[in-house]
Amino acid sequence: IHPAAGDCTLDWPLRLKIAIGAAKGLAWLHHSCNPRIIHRNISSKCILLDADFEPKISDFGLARLMNPLDTHLSTFVNGEFGDFGYVAPEYTKTLVATPKGDVFSFGTILLELVTGERPAHVAKAPETFKGNLVEWIAELSSNSQLHDAIDESLVDKGDDNELFQFLKVACNCVTLVPKERPTMFEVYQFLRAIGGKYNFASEDEILVPEDIGNTDNMVELIVAREGNN
Repeated sequence: IHPAAGDCTLDWPLRLKIAIGAAKGLAWLHHSCNPRIIHRNISSKCILLDADFEPKISDFGLARLMNPLDTHLSTFVNGEFGDFGYVAPEYTKTLVATPKGDVFSFGTILLELVTGERPAHVAKAPETFKGNLVEWIAELSSNSQLHDAIDESLVDKGDDNELFQFLKVACNCVTLVPKERPTMFEVYQFLRAIGGKYNFASEDEILVPEDIGNTDNMVELIVAREGNN
């Protein structure tokens, strides 16, 4: 997604496949693993791909087990954060890591996939812009110019509706208020819905976690989140 001169870029189906597979892995860590795990260092560098472009989450050096007695499933950080450009903004203020911090980091990866830009430097932004990828997206959104963020190599190939839905999911993940971000299980479900026609999902789907509630509400959640953007 960050090619050197003359290199080919990944097409849209492959990018979507990577996003869905990585979301499934992180959702499993947050909701189905026992004990549950906060990764705390999610970035594109720790999403490894095999020969079939199946993603594998790696680099658990900063990972922490969630406290089962803590209803907020949080853990204090020890001064170490993730890679620059991916760290949730609340970490530096609260020194508390939560699953929603992982969601923010994953949302930044989704933005990378759909824009082709790097998290700490936006090549398409004006020279006067000094912010990061999330801040650039926020600026475009406030000016109703989100369509300008999509990687030009992906547009006008019949996937524009999927691209914009994907971008909306990414934007929901990187909202500044942690409680307004979706859970990783919701993110996984949103992405699966977008990529339904590709049959990327495998048979060993993760179980519906108890803290998510009724999946019949999933469509309502999607509509509600899109309506807030």
